[in-house]
This record gives sequence, structure tokens and C-alpha cells, in this order.
Amino acid sequence: MLLSGLPMRLSSQTKPGYFEKRVQDFDKKYGKGNTSTKREDLSSALVLRDTLKLYKRFDLLADLSKTIGKMHQQLGLMGGAERSFQEAIKAGRVGKDSLWMAATCARLGSFYATENRNFLSLEYQMRALLLYEKYDRKRSEIPEVYNDIARAYIQLGELETASNFLEKSLALKKSLRDTMRIGIITTLYADIYRLQKNYAQAEAFYLKDIPKRKAKKNYEGLVISYLGLGDTYLEWKKYDKAEATYLLALQAADTIKRYRTIGLSLVKLGNLYKESQQYYRAEKFYNRAIKECTQVDSRVYQLSAYEALYDMHKKSGRIEAALQYLEKYKEVNDINTKESLQLKAEDMKAAYELKERENEVLRLDKENKKNKQIRQILIAGIVILLLLSTFLIVLFYARNKALKLLSDEQGQTQKLLSEKEKLLSHLNETHHQLVHSEKMASIGVMTAGIAHELNNPVSSMHASAEALKMDYEELSPLFEVLIQINKNPDADIKDLDRLIHYLNNLDLKNFNAELQSLLQIIMNGSQRTAEIIQGLKTFARDTGPEKIDYKIEDGIDAALTLLHHKTKDIISIEKKYLFGGYVKCQVSKINQVFLNMLDNAIQAIGGAGKIKIETILEGNHCLISITDTGMGMDKETQNKVFEPFLPPKTLAKAPALDWPSAMPSSKNTEGDITVDSEPGSGTTFIIKLPL
Repeated sequence: MLLSGLPMRLSSQTKPGYFEKRVQDFDKKYGKGNTSTKREDLSSALVLRDTLKLYKRFDLLADLSKTIGKMHQQLGLMGGAERSFQEAIKAGRVGKDSLWMAATCARLGSFYATENRNFLSLEYQMRALLLYEKYDRKRSEIPEVYNDIARAYIQLGELETASNFLEKSLALKKSLRDTMRIGIITTLYADIYRLQKNYAQAEAFYLKDIPKRKAKKNYEGLVISYLGLGDTYLEWKKYDKAEATYLLALQAADTIKRYRTIGLSLVKLGNLYKESQQYYRAEKFYNRAIKECTQVDSRVYQLSAYEALYDMHKKSGRIEAALQYLEKYKEVNDINTKESLQLKAEDMKAAYELKERENEVLRLDKENKKNKQIRQILIAGIVILLLLSTFLIVLFYARNKALKLLSDEQGQTQKLLSEKEKLLSHLNETHHQLVHSEKMASIGVMTAGIAHELNNPVSSMHASAEALKMDYEELSPLFEVLIQINKNPDADIKDLDRLIHYLNNLDLKNFNAELQSLLQIIMNGSQRTAEIIQGLKTFARDTGPEKIDYKIEDGIDAALTLLHHKTKDIISIEKKYLFGGYVKCQVSKINQVFLNMLDNAIQAIGGAGKIKIETILEGNHCLISITDTGMGMDKETQNKVFEPFLPPKTLAKAPALDWPSAMPSSKNTEGDITVDSEPGSGTTFIIKLPL
């Protein structure tokens, strides 16, 4: 068609500026993206493109091919769009500068992003970024490349990387004081929030951007925002809002006749109605989507619609209809697979050719620089040899000096090690002495407790035994008569008279009461003695460094038993055991803590008072609180109370704290001790032990 019409139009086409004006007209009409491309205009542009090829006007051919790519994309002819953009890049290598190439690579990268071919998108965006960083002194286009890179990473699900590029874009726009196309960044952040399921934040960002795009009549941008907002509402289960938003997207796409986007909007509406179980409406919109997508080469959305219809009919039991949709799905999928393979083959071929050209350029560049590099290498080699010789000489003298210093340092280090070993030995001896002192202090408290506690029940049992002996001596004659009568059942009157005489002289009622009382005293004394011995066994139980399950309340009761002689009736003990479980610990160590703490509490009270003991379960710990009504402590004393060696002045302020022995024990249980006290208001210590 071109060749037959060429002779008649040759004179007009050779006029100066004719081709430039035609190319500018197409770019002005279709380059912005908010118009509806007419197929007859596309045909005219294709004829003009062939003419420019004939005249080898590669500069204009590059611009026109780029515009034709946009026209194809607006019509939904994505295969033609890709080929046109690739042809623009090819022509641009001949007639365009690096900045134009950067812009076109970025445009092709954006196209691949709309097709979800994200790795190709990233490849071309990275090419554009390298060119802009090298040649764009204003850096004004770099933020838009960052945005497109972020979009590709969002679609790949790498949200953190996408956020990093958006932050770079915002920072650069801020430094350039550029407020143009900020809405793109807002929408991309909204996409990130939606994928992170932060639907409220995503909704706010979409709604923030939509009014600006309405004001500028940016219908392509509106479609993107509405679809993103609709997806947010659908995932958020807000079906009514999702429906209204998808319909707005459909309306915006229909305004500029973007059939591919119309098909996408219809598929999303069908998905919405399918999820909300409005199957009749879903089927209606899926069929309409198929019809709209048939006008373009958007087979992805056709496949989605056919698959959804097949699934709906299969679930409803309409097998025949389901099989029909399955057959259509197979037909379209075969075509789509074939085209995809063809596109991949073209991509591989183009990549190979590009790589070959790049290798050729590198080879020529290497040949041009070869002699210069050899000369530079020879000069550098001579300089390096001189420097190396100097370095070796300096290194030799430095080595000798370093060896002398090293020898001196080794002698000093050996001396320090010897001193350290002596110090460590001394510390070990001191530690053993402290442990021994701790044990001796506990033994002293325990011995005093045993002596006092055993004295009372033993004394009462001894006195009762003496009384029983006297009673026995008084009853002894009666027992002898009873033995005689028992031996001789035919006893004479004389023996019976003696029996009656003894019985009349005895106050049997008082004897009975006295015997019961004495026996009860002995039983109580023996029981108390048994309790003291049991407490002693509990306290003296030594498991060594091994940790075993131990009932904490038993240890507290054992300590109270050993200290009973100090409390008597002047100090009341209030126990509230709510734990009742077991803690894995070193038994002897924790018993020492309880004994020391309770003994110190008694000393702090110094007379009448009360000690309250509570055990509770808190999380994965057992908490033991011991509260006394003693003199209390000020803040200064509390800050020093856990020091291993308290000075006498500090101990005078806090006589209840003998911590040089208590603290090592608590640390061995891997627990914690805290204090809460006010002067004159008593003191509370809380022991926290992990289960």
C-alpha cells in the first residue's frame, strides 16, 4: 500500500519539516495517554513509520515508534506495543542521545510492569537509571524511574525493597522541590499497605490520590487507583464499597476506551459477585469481560473469566456448561502459551544480539586502549618495584624493632600472668572462707534453735515421767494384791479385804484425770520433738550443686520451726501459702536464705510484732514475700543492702540484713531478691525463683 501511494505523495513528503510535523502531531494527540486511540490513526501512523524507514530518518522513526507503542497499548494490543517500543530503542541507538534512550527504556520498563513481566521491567528500568545517573544533570527524571522500579518489586512481593526505592524517590523530589506526579508515590504506598493487609491505611492513601487525578482528568491513573481501592475493599470484605469502586474503574476505563482495562475491571467485578455468591451477576460480568477482551490480545483476563465460569458451573452441577467453558479455556490457553513462547524466543534473540553488539564495542574499546594500558602497566611495574624495595628495607628494620618490643612485652605478660594466678588463688581461698563462714553462721542459728526448741518438750516429758513414777509407786501395793488374786482365784477373805482397803484409800477419779494429763503431756512433747527433728532434717538436707524439685513452703516451715524460740508469743507469724508447687533449686542454699531472712526479720522487730509470709505463682516464677514490722530502712541503706560486705555503720541502720551469707545462696538458685522499705514502716523482701 505504501509503495503504490508513494509516487503521488513524494513531492509533499520531501517538503522541509513535513515528517517532523506529522510525528509531532501523533505524539501530541496520543503521547499523553488520556485519549482514545482510533484504529484508522494507528494505520496512518504505521504507514508513516514505513515511510520513515525508507528515508532512513532514524531520529523521527524512534519518536514515532515510541508513540505507536503507546497507541497499541491504549488499544490493548500489547504484542504490537512491545514490538514498537523495541523498534524505538533500536532506531534510537542511531539517531538519539543517551537521555532519550533512558526515557524510552523507562517507558518500555513501565510497559512490562503493566504486563506483570517484572524481571524484564527491572532490566529496562535499571538501564534507564544508569543512563540518567550518568547524563541527566538535573536528575529530574530519576524519581520516576525509582517509582517504576518500586512498582515492579511490589508486584514481585518484595515490599521492603519497594519501600526503599519510594523513599529514595521522595527524598530526591524533596531536594529538587518537585511536586509533580507525587500521586504515583501515594498510590504505590497504598499498594504496599494493601499487600501488608493494613487496609485502613491503604484506603486513606488511595482516597488521598483520587481527587487529584479527577481534577486533571487522568483517567488512566484513576483506573489504577480505583482498581487498587476496590481490591482493598474486596480483601477487607466490604463488598458494597468494592462493587462501587470497581464500577468507577470500569467507567473511567470506558471513557478512554481502554478495552484491556475494561476487561480487567469486569473480571474483578465477576470475582466480587462470585465471592459474595451472586452467581448470576458474576456470570454476566465474566461473559462481558470475555467479549471486551476478544477485541484485544488480552488473553490473561479471558483465561481468568473462563476459569471462573468453569468453576462456578462445575460447583452448581451444570457439567455440560462447565465442560464448554473448560474447552474454551483450553483453546485460549494454547494460543496464549504459543504467543508467550514466541515472545520469550524474541526476547532471547534480542538479548543475544544486544550482547553481541556490546561485546563488539568492548572489543574495539580494548584494542584502542591496549597500547596505552601496556605503557601504563610498564611504568606502574617499575614504580611498584622501587616502592617494594623501599618497603622491604623499611620492613626489615621495623621487624627487628618489633621483635625486641615483642620480647619485652612477653616478659611483662609473663609477669602479669604470674601475679594474676596468685591473685586468683587468693580469691579462691577468700571464697572458701566466706562459704565456710556462711555455713558456720547457719549452723550457729540452727544449733541455738534446736537447743531451745528441744529443751521445752524434753523437760515437760521428763517432769511427766517423774509424776508417772510417783503414781506408779503409790499404786504398786494395789498391783501386788491384784497379782496375788490373779494367781489364786480362790483367794481368802483377807486378800479381798486388803484390795477393798487400797481402793477405798485411792481417789480413782483424780488418779484417772492425772494419768490422762501426764500421758497427753508426754505425747505432745514427743510430737513437738518429732516436728523439730523433721524441720532439722528438712533444713539440713544437702543436695550439693545438684538442683532438684523442692517444695518451697517446706523450707520456710523448717526455718520457722528452728526459730520458734525467738518468736514465742511476742511475734505472730502469718502464713499465706498460695503457690503449693515445686521449684528446681539447690535445697541447702535456699534453706540458708530462708533461715537468715527470717532471723534478720525477728532481729529487726526487736520485740512484739508480726511477720507475714506469702507465696504465689506469677508467670513462670514463684514469688516469696517476707514482710516484718521492724524499724525499716532509708534509701541509702537499701542501695547498699545487697553489697557482699556491709560496714558496721550500715549494719547498725539495718540490723535485719546479714547479706554476706544470704546473697551467694540466692544467686546459686538463679533467682532474684528485691527490697521495699520505709523508715519506721517495716521491710518487705521479695524472692523471685524460676520454676
